[in-house]
Amino acid sequence: MSKELERCGNIVSGLLSFSRESTIEYNILDLNEVLEAVLTLTQHKMKLQNIQLIAKLSPKPLFAKGDANQLQQCFLNLIFNAISAMPNGGELHVISKQDKAQKKACIEIRDTGYGIPEETLDHIFDPFFTTKEGGEATGLGLSIVYGITKNHGGNIKLTSKVGEGTSVVLDFPTH
Repeated sequence: MSKELERCGNIVSGLLSFSRESTIEYNILDLNEVLEAVLTLTQHKMKLQNIQLIAKLSPKPLFAKGDANQLQQCFLNLIFNAISAMPNGGELHVISKQDKAQKKACIEIRDTGYGIPEETLDHIFDPFFTTKEGGEATGLGLSIVYGITKNHGGNIKLTSKVGEGTSVVLDFPTH
C-alpha cells in the first residue's frame, strides 16, 4: 500500500508540474553550464549502473534565453530515461554544439540502451504514455521535456532502434 501511495504521489506531482503555469524567468544563460550541473547531479547514479559518460560539450558558451530550472528538469528527465534504458551499463553521450548557420544551440543525449519500438515512437511525447511496465513511470517525463523545449522556442527530435539505443536532439535559438 505504501508503494502505491508513493506512486500516486509521484503521478500527482508530475501532473502539477505538467500543468503548472508558474512564473518562468527567462534569462540569457549558457546551456553548457546547465548541462554540467545536471551531469554533476547524475554522475553517481551512472557509476553505480556501470554507465560510461562521454561528454563532448562545445568549447564556446552556448547562450540561449531560458529558465535554468526548467532546462535542468528537461535534461534531467532525458538523462534519467537514458540511465533506466541501460540497467546493465552502457554509454551515455552528451553532446552540445552550435549551429551558426541556423543560429541554434544543439544538445544531443544518446544512449546505448534497449531502444524504443518503432510502433510506439509516434506516442512517445503523449502525456501518460510509457513503455515501462508495472507502474514504474507516470508517462509524463517526455511530455514535460517536449513542453519545456517548445516553450523555449526549441525543437526536439527522437530517434531509436531496438537493441541499439535512443538519441534525443534538442535545438534552441541562440542569443
